[in-house]
Amino acid sequence: MMTHLYVELYDRPHAQFPCYTLDDHDVNQRQYFHNLTHHESADRAVRVVIKPGDEYRTGDHIRLMREIGCPHTDTVAIDPIIADDVDLNQLYYEAQAIENRTAGVLIVTSPNPDSGYRLRVSLYKDADQRLPSLLFYDWEYPSRTRPLDLNRFHFAHKAAVITIEPGPNYQAGDRVLLRDGLGGASRIHALEPGTYNLHQLMPERKAAAAMPLIRTRRNWAELLAGLEFELQPRVVIR
Repeated sequence: MMTHLYVELYDRPHAQFPCYTLDDHDVNQRQYFHNLTHHESADRAVRVVIKPGDEYRTGDHIRLMREIGCPHTDTVAIDPIIADDVDLNQLYYEAQAIENRTAGVLIVTSPNPDSGYRLRVSLYKDADQRLPSLLFYDWEYPSRTRPLDLNRFHFAHKAAVITIEPGPNYQAGDRVLLRDGLGGASRIHALEPGTYNLHQLMPERKAAAAMPLIRTRRNWAELLAGLEFELQPRVVIR
């Protein structure tokens, strides 16, 4: 049975056995959504353990969603590379969520057999968080496609810190664009790999033609609504 991830849900922090186990072995799907209300497991999980399967690839991760059937819902992401055993009460508390409520789980699998990626972005709602609230890999939103809409995850204007990490396939010049909207007239700010406090990062705008750039009063923590991966053309070494 070829599986990327096994996801064990526990209804007590120190329970010996999970109350429910999810996986992605169904070969008819490549993104795996589990509605926990169908298994009477919604809102019961207080701890998540993620175990790699025999088809595991770096970048495989999960998203926990607060509501089902809603196009925009509170979402948190967990990547076993960062943490494979997570106390959900602690995670939701640090992410300043109102309550620990998980109605759905999406298993997101890497399309790259070599586990390659170029950039990973982690977003934190608070500067003191140990684990990110959300994370994204460049292969989820390929360069020159529609930008990543943070409203889908109820995370627009909520990120305090962003970390951009280069992957094994990183090329010099790969970067992430911060966007205050998804349209062509949106303000953008390009970031190289690194960690940035968005409360201290100010956007720039042109006051008029031939005038220098000036700072606005609002920072990127207040403005960030979307992200875009800007990747350099792939260099092939023969």
